[in-house]
Amino acid sequence: MDLLRMNWDATIAYCEKLAGMVKGFKPDMIVGLSRGGLVPARILADILGVDDIGILGISFYKTMGKPTDFPRISQELNMDIKGKRILIVDDIVDTGKSILVAKDYLKRKGAGETRVATIHYKPTPDFSDFKPDYYAATASAWIVYPWERHEIERKLKKKR
Repeated sequence: MDLLRMNWDATIAYCEKLAGMVKGFKPDMIVGLSRGGLVPARILADILGVDDIGILGISFYKTMGKPTDFPRISQELNMDIKGKRILIVDDIVDTGKSILVAKDYLKRKGAGETRVATIHYKPTPDFSDFKPDYYAATASAWIVYPWERHEIERKLKKKR
């Protein structure tokens, strides 16, 4: 498995690029998908000046590169979102299934317009069923973001 290890400077630069793409949307709130979308959601909220940040937990991967059959909501969003414009943020879209579950969930809770921003997007037929509205870069490798470096290192040691 090819790995692309991101450092903090590159990650923040990608988030700044992403924020520049999003500026015309003007979200009322940002919903970060836990766990990968938490840090980018906070960075984007800071850059875009969005005060309301929510967390929606979605579980999909058993181990690196091995998804379960279907994502499930592991942490509900406990905020009033009726009619609000929401920017859903995650670190990467590979299959897109987590994002589709999130969009459906937010729609059922009464969200207004929702759009999706991710740092990376994997646009290969084997991966993505969904293309985010905004993404800073494409990728084919497994991305290791700075906030998960130790977790990935532990998982790689277990595989050896």
